Amino acid sequence: MNNKKAISHLISSKPKLLKYLKGLIKSENFSYINFGTAVEPFVQDKFIEIFTEGGFIKEKSDYRKAPHKNYFPDFTLLSTKPPLAIDIKAGNHSTNSKRGWVRTNNSENDLGTLNMWPKKLKEFGGDNMFFAFIEYDFTDKKQEIVDVKIEPFYSFLDLRREGVLKYRLKDGNLRPRNYNTAPKVKTLSQFSKLLDTTIVFHRKKSLEKYLNKMPQEERKAFLEDQLKS
Repeated sequence: MNNKKAISHLISSKPKLLKYLKGLIKSENFSYINFGTAVEPFVQDKFIEIFTEGGFIKEKSDYRKAPHKNYFPDFTLLSTKPPLAIDIKAGNHSTNSKRGWVRTNNSENDLGTLNMWPKKLKEFGGDNMFFAFIEYDFTDKKQEIVDVKIEPFYSFLDLRREGVLKYRLKDGNLRPRNYNTAPKVKTLSQFSKLLDTTIVFHRKKSLEKYLNKMPQEERKAFLEDQLKS
């Protein structure tokens, strides 16, 4: 089945998904604590409905829902060649701080580790991976769905001031751009080049951090051994 038509159908489903979510929070018992994960099964089922209406799902073998929370992607349309991968993300516009509830500009979502993205690209192809990103504004006193964005995964990524992909040093997890900002990574080609550069940059920074924790004599011996090898 035609992959491009499925992508077009997915993107055009945004208003329907947004309307569904706005109604869902009125009928289900969500909270600011659990919404980000609790909403995923509902969105998966909505994608089944959406793709069934579009003629892309006719039987259970035409799709796959993630078997657990660490599985990528959350939803796979298997009836197209290549398959269409959709991962569901959610970010709150409010955060509970020591000063009480305050507005936040970034969801701080984990968008996949540097070492896993090459495997994902090989399996699905970069043009076939999308994020369905739900922006919501939940506190202990209000619940609101702000927006739903359905875009290629790379359009949600942020950049560091050094010009590489923004990531968390301890695990290489890629980080998202701020809400209401234009995409900084606009094409798959740009992402692929940035990924290679960022992997090298991350390894260098990780090595620097490791060396800085070493006692001076051990660090000196380590560097001498590296020069000899």
